[in-house]
Amino acid sequence: MRLLAKHWVKVSIAGSLLILGSSSTSVALTLANLPPQLETDSSTAQKKPGQLAKQRQLFLQAETALKKGHFSTYRKLEHRLNDYPLYPYLRYMELKRNIKNTSSQKIQNFLQTYHNTPLANKLYRRWINSLARTGKSNALIQYFRPTQNTRLLCHYAKALHQVGKKGTAFSLMGELWQTGNSLPKSCDAILKKWREAGYLTPTRLWARIHLVMNKGKRRLATYLGKSLPNKDRFWLSLWKKVQRNPEYVLKAEQHFKDQHSPIMHWILVDGMTRLSRRKPLMAADYWQEIRDKYHFNAEEKERIQRRLALSLARAATPLSRDTLKKLKLDSREESVITPHILSAISDKDWEGALSWLNTLNSNERNSERWHYWRARTLEEMGRLDEARSLYLQITDNRSYYSFLAADRIGDRYQMTHRPIKTPAAELTKLQHIPAVARAGELYQLKRIVDARREWHFAIQRMDKKQLLIAAQLANKWGWHDRSIITLALAQYWDDLELRFPLAHKKYIERQAKHEEINPAWAFAVIRQESAFTQDARSTAGALGLMQLMPRTAQQVARSLRIKRPNRRDLLKSNINIKLGVRYLRKLQERFNGNSILATASYNAGPWRVKGWMPKEEAQSADLWIENVPFTETRKYLKRVLTYTIIYEQRLGLEGKPLLERMMPIATPAKKI
Repeated sequence: MRLLAKHWVKVSIAGSLLILGSSSTSVALTLANLPPQLETDSSTAQKKPGQLAKQRQLFLQAETALKKGHFSTYRKLEHRLNDYPLYPYLRYMELKRNIKNTSSQKIQNFLQTYHNTPLANKLYRRWINSLARTGKSNALIQYFRPTQNTRLLCHYAKALHQVGKKGTAFSLMGELWQTGNSLPKSCDAILKKWREAGYLTPTRLWARIHLVMNKGKRRLATYLGKSLPNKDRFWLSLWKKVQRNPEYVLKAEQHFKDQHSPIMHWILVDGMTRLSRRKPLMAADYWQEIRDKYHFNAEEKERIQRRLALSLARAATPLSRDTLKKLKLDSREESVITPHILSAISDKDWEGALSWLNTLNSNERNSERWHYWRARTLEEMGRLDEARSLYLQITDNRSYYSFLAADRIGDRYQMTHRPIKTPAAELTKLQHIPAVARAGELYQLKRIVDARREWHFAIQRMDKKQLLIAAQLANKWGWHDRSIITLALAQYWDDLELRFPLAHKKYIERQAKHEEINPAWAFAVIRQESAFTQDARSTAGALGLMQLMPRTAQQVARSLRIKRPNRRDLLKSNINIKLGVRYLRKLQERFNGNSILATASYNAGPWRVKGWMPKEEAQSADLWIENVPFTETRKYLKRVLTYTIIYEQRLGLEGKPLLERMMPIATPAKKI
């Protein structure tokens, strides 16, 4: 007998389904007295929209005049813009235009006058760089202020050295040396002096190489290795060989000759970690051989055992699970206990799973994740009353595990929509805080990067009530990504209209209907991928609302027989949505309609997902998701599944229970 309800109980929102009537709970807000840095600008507050629009045009004209060097025209326009929110931007552009010939007094006046704007830091960085280029060391030292900017710090160290403060300069360079990343060119000259003074010892050099190799930056390590003594270069060469081919770690040990140096440990730990990812069974055998032979410290053991346990569990074969049990890893960390729990569940060893669940500390044990899996385990053991009691404890939330728990006992989903209610006057008052006003004007001018910078600057200085009003204001402007981010900063999760906007609704619905996919799924993917940031760019190169890789977008465009998109095209919402929705459909078809696998593929790529599928027998989707090797993809799947249900509510669609969507994950078909 199972607890899974046979009949679906229609999902509803507590009170009323997203209807802002008397049955909905709302949060009424007013602005308290603002702190000094957030005081409103009375001159801006008195302006009418038409006046702002006129000044906006004058601003653009003044900007053009300045760029062309028409200074008399610029001055006339500038005087008419003293009370315009973006006036500081004109002053900034004027000073940076010829910064090397601008007096220190003028720079200091600007920094003091506009210290409560992002422009102060921008101008300061430009000025310090200019002082460094022109060799004005005394001025640079006089006006330097604490920063985490490595480029500026190297300029400062160089200036200190030039005025005779060598000890201070070299001490600073010793701190900057400790990084796994490349140092900027501004550091080259002072680094040379630092090395010539004898500060670059083999110990310091190896410490840096250790950081660099742990980041997998072998080219940088090779460059640094040129400074190693000849006798040490072999060890770096060996380490790089192990990184390229982790299996070589088994042969590398022959070179150690019973030495117990830190470098040897670094190579073994890094090699074992990488081997565990690729060939966990081989790594497990080798770990049993060397774990007691070498004196690994607690941190080194933890790193190896965590990766080994995760990889063995996710291999999802009887042999890998049996090996995991035999290893008897001694860690009490959740990251190592987790594979044991999941492995026992995969083996249907419910007593073992419960035993491992009991080893979690109280905070971990009471998380939604382990609450759900404890209940699932008890359910399989036939302890139905205990299981139901545990499921009920998490069904009041609006989350992936809550929805699954509700499904297993036939309970309703609790959405709890509590809209923020703010009087129009309070929205207006917040809009006239200088930083917010600047952000609004920049947004109107489609200067989104500067607008985001101003918005971030403003909200970092707000309390929770002000953040909630700001989120509502951003939504009113149609700036949905800032609204979502601001709500998150306020840690307010219950205004579903703000958190899950229906931007581009008609176009998304039209494309989803054309491609015969669930529009709520498309909305959920956009919400997770970019939070509706139209110009979103990832470090991997993905672009736009649906974060499409250019190569993928071009392949999809070919299937649609439309023009091959360039990078600029992918930042246009209609093109991005058209291609992204078609790609979702192609992935769904590729995985025979399984939206779980299609969603995972959208994030991690279809060939990776094929490699994660069970090798022998089908696996329940909830267990398969827990075993996905990439943390990012696991979180992505849970969020998109949850958001899809929420968006079905927002769109008024009849949705299926989450559990019914989660088709078992079978072994991969040959054609996938």
